[in-house]
Amino acid sequence: MDKHPQNQKIKIKINGKERPINEDMTIHDWKSAKEETAVGAETKDEQFDWILPDIDENQIQEFKKINYTKKSTASFPNKLRKNPNKQVTKLFLSIITAVSIGVLIGLFMLKVVIYQSNITQKAHSTSTQNENPTQKNNSGKTAYIQIPALTAAVIQGGIYKNPEPIVQSIKQKGLPAVVLPISNQQYIYIGVAGDLQSAKNLAKQYEKKGVAVFAKELTIEGKSIPIQSNDEKKFISASIPLFQLLSKEIANSYLTGDTDKDAFGALKTKLTEITNLKDIKNKQLELMKNIQIQSFQTLTAFQSNQDKQELIKAQTSLLSYLQEINKLE
Repeated sequence: MDKHPQNQKIKIKINGKERPINEDMTIHDWKSAKEETAVGAETKDEQFDWILPDIDENQIQEFKKINYTKKSTASFPNKLRKNPNKQVTKLFLSIITAVSIGVLIGLFMLKVVIYQSNITQKAHSTSTQNENPTQKNNSGKTAYIQIPALTAAVIQGGIYKNPEPIVQSIKQKGLPAVVLPISNQQYIYIGVAGDLQSAKNLAKQYEKKGVAVFAKELTIEGKSIPIQSNDEKKFISASIPLFQLLSKEIANSYLTGDTDKDAFGALKTKLTEITNLKDIKNKQLELMKNIQIQSFQTLTAFQSNQDKQELIKAQTSLLSYLQEINKLE
């Protein structure tokens, strides 16, 4: 072992500068420190008793399986591939729903178009029916016109299988009488009035002559007839209102014994309108026109001479008008 000189000094430099050494600094012997640590350890081992669990060498530790859910990270295409039937069903239902809605909308629009078309056709048909019948005749087609239903207050004498003898008996008593076949029955009528109350009052006057009568309302159904001229159309439009005015004024004149000047003036204007209709080719319509002219003429005669027999003639003309309009076909 090398021996170092006892007087040799040790110099220490820090950052190139020599520093003084403190000779009083205590220096510990590391070997003796190590031995003290070992002795201390042995002392601690003697002070503590260590208790360890008994472990069976043959015992095997049990392992348990832990279940946990793993979040799916599959994409939509992967899901589609995994469950194709469900996706196809949804797609099919969507298509069916869309088609159904489209069909419903289409049907609705179709109904709207059909409805508007029907309205247009009806309007066209109505305007065609109101055309001048003479123009239709020029095209070779037969024109028709609708005669409205006629309602009149009448005095009825009864229903008979053989009414002619009764009719003659009533005429012999100075009263009008005609036979009107309706619904396969033979009715006898002996007067016409403007309303039901006037007909009842007129029936009381007739009963004084020994005739059994009663008042009622008679309706002759409307019908469609062929016409050949525009004058025929005008006559049908004016004829029924004229008949109602004549019935009212003739019955009131018989009950009161005088005519109403205002009513007489209105009748004269209406008669002038139908008198000027010259182009009436239908014989029945021409006869009805002449009957109404005759009724007004007898009423005019009564206004002049106040003879009630003129009014009985006027009533006969009114009853004949009912016969002719009932015959129209």
